[in-house]
Amino acid sequence: MTLRRHRAHVLFGTVLLSSASITKLALQFVLVPVLARILGPRIFGEMGIAMSIVLLANMLSDGGMGAALVRESNPDRELKSTIFWLSLLIGSGLAAMICIVAWPVSLLFAEPELFGLLCALSPILILSAMLSVSNSEIIRVQRFDYFAASDIGCAVISAAVGLGLAFSGYGIWSLAGQQLTLWITKAIWVSAVARFRPRFVLRMKLARPLFRFSANNLAANVADFTGRAAPIIIVSGILGIPAAGQYSMGYQLTNVVNTVVANPVNVATFSAIAGAANRHAVALFVTKTLRVLMIVVAPLCAGLMLTADLAAPLLLGAKWVETAPVLVALTPGSLLLCLYGFSGSAILGRGRSSRVFKLTLLTSIAMTAGTAIGAKWGVHWAAAGFSVGATLMAPLYAWSLARAMQMRLAELLSSALTGMIAVTAMSVAVLLARSQVTALAPLFQLLIAVLVGVVTFVAAIWLIDGDQIKSDIASLRRAPGFALGSGGIVTDAGATDVQI
Repeated sequence: MTLRRHRAHVLFGTVLLSSASITKLALQFVLVPVLARILGPRIFGEMGIAMSIVLLANMLSDGGMGAALVRESNPDRELKSTIFWLSLLIGSGLAAMICIVAWPVSLLFAEPELFGLLCALSPILILSAMLSVSNSEIIRVQRFDYFAASDIGCAVISAAVGLGLAFSGYGIWSLAGQQLTLWITKAIWVSAVARFRPRFVLRMKLARPLFRFSANNLAANVADFTGRAAPIIIVSGILGIPAAGQYSMGYQLTNVVNTVVANPVNVATFSAIAGAANRHAVALFVTKTLRVLMIVVAPLCAGLMLTADLAAPLLLGAKWVETAPVLVALTPGSLLLCLYGFSGSAILGRGRSSRVFKLTLLTSIAMTAGTAIGAKWGVHWAAAGFSVGATLMAPLYAWSLARAMQMRLAELLSSALTGMIAVTAMSVAVLLARSQVTALAPLFQLLIAVLVGVVTFVAAIWLIDGDQIKSDIASLRRAPGFALGSGGIVTDAGATDVQI
């Protein structure tokens, strides 16, 4: 493929993935409020527990070898076939294990419905394992437009199925049907476009050189997932299923930014850095991407914090009023996890899988401990403990990323400064505006707050560093190795998501 055609694919993929992100975000804001009003906190709490267990097992489904395969310069078909069959065996074994532990889990949480729910969701592990090689094939050739088409199609189809089942009175099974539809349609599409057909070959010696990298990457994914999954288990165990539902919904809403914006950037970052040899170019890529990422995710998270008391009741209904303070408490942690995911992807792209494992393990411990301590005083404090635990890891992540990119820490931090200043200005403007419109209906207060926030942030960005931001976006779009994509290699470990 010529460079011109390659860049055309990247540009086309970027346009499609932008559409995919918008579609997924729009569906989230349509689907989640409707399902929340129909199903209520208890059902979302049960689903959060079930998906925590299933997605934790999913971390293990390919043994971490998908990302390792991306880094191979020229993997042959025998190696890819070996990884495929090995992943399938692991995924099938984990699915069987989920079915075995389903009954004890249902007894532990005193929720009989969890038994059938876990068994019904277990095929996700097999489907995910089957895609390990196909995902890596698409990432290697950087055809992220394939993932974009998958995101849009699977999101629409699964959302339709979930809504149809919910309106038909299927309760929690509407969420299960939505998840299964999502994974089935994704498996069909990705397998078709990747065009990978495995041979009946399973030679462990071929995969053995990948084991060290894959083991560290797998351990990092599990640690990351555990740090996000453990809080809902802790909340449900200490405060009960309804409280877990409130926490689950809060996490899902704050995690929209991570799912729609940060995760695709993480996959693209790993892909671009893994194939780069020029240290200076890599460092420049990281600073530009971090600057752009900050001006996208920071205002979204700050805006959610500033308007949660208005948005939650309007969006979800009266049953979810207590979710507003949970949203406020969770948002700082979610913002940091977006940045940590980007840092981990960049470090992993440099081959430092052991460093990523250590960082994610420490982060998991900190967030779990913070949640457990806070849960003694209620679900809002549990969410605050989650964010405090994440905050404690910020200096270590910044230092590790700067060291891996062989750049000065001050240079790295300065790339995030523009976004931080603009968000501060936006926050002050929104708080002042809200103090003047308290007599209006909540909907109008929310609309005014959003309008003031958007105008203030854009103006601040333009005044502080507008030319530099435009230059960064233009250079990233021209970079042959960069496109927004999502394919499951750098994993989103959102344990409590009811994803669309």
